[in-house]
Amino acid sequence: MDAERTRLFLRSLPHVVETATDTTRWGDKLVFRAGDQAVGGKMFSQIDFEEDGRAVLSFAADPERFDELVERDGVIPAPYRARLHWVALMRWDAIGDSELKELLRHARALTFAKLPKRTRDSLAKSDAS
Repeated sequence: MDAERTRLFLRSLPHVVETATDTTRWGDKLVFRAGDQAVGGKMFSQIDFEEDGRAVLSFAADPERFDELVERDGVIPAPYRARLHWVALMRWDAIGDSELKELLRHARALTFAKLPKRTRDSLAKSDAS
């Protein structure tokens, strides 16, 4: 996959909100949240557009998969988020497309499950409308 195909895939997942950041500290990124931040949504993935040798994509993983994933070539513990079991891809081909899609689905599901019940209920209610 590449940045645009990953972006389109992430946006197709339920309750995903995309925001852009361009700060001196964190650089040019697309941030993907499970739910809108205004209602308590939490980040589960980000695409990094800086071409400075940093990761191209990072996302949440569960503890068991984290250890397995960081043993692969091109996958590292995500800077600043490794303690939360986030992994980072150093290049787009570090993980095959179908497996990456499944990992991103799981990252969204993990994060969505950790949202406060009120936030999850609010998002479910918006589906029913």
